Amino acid sequence: MPTLVFYTYLFHIDNSSNLTEKGRSTVLLLIFLTTCVIPVFIILLFMFTKVIKDLHMKERRDRYLPFAFISVFYILVTYLMSRQVWFSPSMAVIMISMTTVVISTNLITYFWKISAHAAGVAGWLGFIIVFTRVYSSGNSLFWPLVIAVMLTGIVIWSRLYLNAHKPSESLAGFVLGFLVCFSSVLLFV
Repeated sequence: MPTLVFYTYLFHIDNSSNLTEKGRSTVLLLIFLTTCVIPVFIILLFMFTKVIKDLHMKERRDRYLPFAFISVFYILVTYLMSRQVWFSPSMAVIMISMTTVVISTNLITYFWKISAHAAGVAGWLGFIIVFTRVYSSGNSLFWPLVIAVMLTGIVIWSRLYLNAHKPSESLAGFVLGFLVCFSSVLLFV
């Protein structure tokens, strides 16, 4: 989801960054590698070394170690990126709020199985909705909003259809992701 959030922010909001087109693409690639490729690699490594049973992680205890590693990794990535000259305060708020969602999901998982998928897509939706409010003039956020609404519905429906989550777990993930991301930008950008 961070890749989609930063794509929306960097390529659909006028003057969101003073980076060149190539610079924005490089940032997007960096975000993709550090928040998607490496976490997927960690989960696959845990699966092949039998730390987790499978990719579905149906049991809460299967999620503890992968979520903890990914949380630590997000903290590290957020810290390192926030130290870069090109990383604006707005980008820092976005990354910190996504890291907060990941850490919160991790902590809640020790007590209850919250939907990380719902938290992720709802976070993106929350960002887009608040971006339309904060960056109101001349931005092309209509299609990202339509896609985010559709993707949020599809992801939550599929998690329920596959019996991966109960409705309350999906709703809690949605509320967590949406509220943290929406309110962070609204309050700090």
